[in-house]
Amino acid sequence: MLLPLLLLCTPASPARTAAPRRSFVLGSSCGALLAGAAGRRAAARERAASALRSSVAAAVADDPALAGTLLRLAFHDATRRDGARGGADGSIRFELADAENVRLGPPLARVLELRRPVAADLSVADAVAVAGAAAVEAAGGPAIRIGLGRRDAAKATPPTLRRKIERPGDESRDVVSATMPQPGLSTVGVRRYFRRPGLALSDQEIVALMGAHTLGRHNSLLNMTKGCLRNLTRECLEDAPVRLPFANPDPDRFSSTYFRRLLEWDARRLERGDANLIPTDVTLVLDPGFRRHVEAFARSEPLFRACFARAYAKLVR
Repeated sequence: MLLPLLLLCTPASPARTAAPRRSFVLGSSCGALLAGAAGRRAAARERAASALRSSVAAAVADDPALAGTLLRLAFHDATRRDGARGGADGSIRFELADAENVRLGPPLARVLELRRPVAADLSVADAVAVAGAAAVEAAGGPAIRIGLGRRDAAKATPPTLRRKIERPGDESRDVVSATMPQPGLSTVGVRRYFRRPGLALSDQEIVALMGAHTLGRHNSLLNMTKGCLRNLTRECLEDAPVRLPFANPDPDRFSSTYFRRLLEWDARRLERGDANLIPTDVTLVLDPGFRRHVEAFARSEPLFRACFARAYAKLVR
């Protein structure tokens, strides 16, 4: 029955703001003044976020390929964390030189450009989170409500965890040692990464977020110069002439195609070039706990949309 599955994923509620709330008692006049000021700041943030959403929608309409890059930018800003706090923090500004952030300079520059008219009211972290959500909606995906009030980090998050997540007898693919998910992680490693403090995602939410690969492209070696093929530098990757979709023949349109492609891959029904999957993609159909959500999302796009919206809001909270 589909209905019970649908009830498991309702549209996301606004994510909590980054600033913790404190309870205290003030004189009525002072309390009213502070409450009024806070309300005005919150209203200004909401107006700024609405303006940014409109700007992102227009930008994606002009350049549909922008949607995938803005979503990837938001994902990288929110997941590269170490500690109990999670969510977007704007640290991506200081992390562009790292290998996993190849080609994220242009989308970040675009977000900062679109944010400029409302910069006084919207942090970089808020802008990146909102832009990712707006890009998904502009690409035909769900509308995602995003809580506001995040504070911007003042420096980069280190690329490696202070303490690895591992147990005796682990295989190398089970060990989580980086603050970004590595493409070769096993199902054990994928769960450890996304369930750690600061993320705390369920299997369903993990699979839904992996569905982000329905949007965007990855680098290929096609048409690269001989010099780049001999020495694959960062510059070569930044300027790769051919980029290929992960799994969706229309990589600028949000859909559940990714999950159907995974099932076709497992059934050996894909032809060469039909999909360009990475190891962490295919783990989703090799693990029974993940696979049941792959199958559910492949059957029901509304279920995927609702779960993706909830998972994204939780990711960037």
